[in-house]
Amino acid sequence: MTPEEVIDLLTTAAAYDRRKVGEADVVAWHAAVKDLDYLDAQDAVIAHYTLTTEWLMPAHVRKGVKDIRAARLAREPVPAPPAELADRPRDYRAAFQAALAKMARGFALPRQITAKVEPSTEYLEIRGVDHDPLRVAAIRVSCPWPPCRAVPGAVCVDADGRRLTAPAHEARLKAAGVGDDEHRVSG
Repeated sequence: MTPEEVIDLLTTAAAYDRRKVGEADVVAWHAAVKDLDYLDAQDAVIAHYTLTTEWLMPAHVRKGVKDIRAARLAREPVPAPPAELADRPRDYRAAFQAALAKMARGFALPRQITAKVEPSTEYLEIRGVDHDPLRVAAIRVSCPWPPCRAVPGAVCVDADGRRLTAPAHEARLKAAGVGDDEHRVSG
């Protein structure tokens, strides 16, 4: 966190407790919280004053940020590092710790089945229409149909924003190189 962000953080606290913020406060707080993410610290300040009337101290912010990061990690499983690293424990551990740190900071990690691993038959049956080969091919490109404009990885939606039951819009199927008249989908 920069000194300017510490000023913003203390300004937020001042809005709740009417503290006076001076240069010495900024220097002291920066020394205590400079390693924290500003947005997480801001959320911690708001959470603190949502739950208590106690005067805010750097320790409260540090604990709040720790709780926010722990909650993020509890919501999502950390994906395993690449299988190629399995016989290199240090690299595997480093990749795992990097993924863990990234998730704790609030960044989502991709969850995908790679080309190296084929999903089970049971998985494919449960996925049903989502694993339709046409849909799989289509979601690799953006949908050019103006009311939809789904980005790669997202399914097409109709003009009212409802998910399509068909594989994708005709224009997207064509853009993916799999479109024909048999699979025509109107907006």
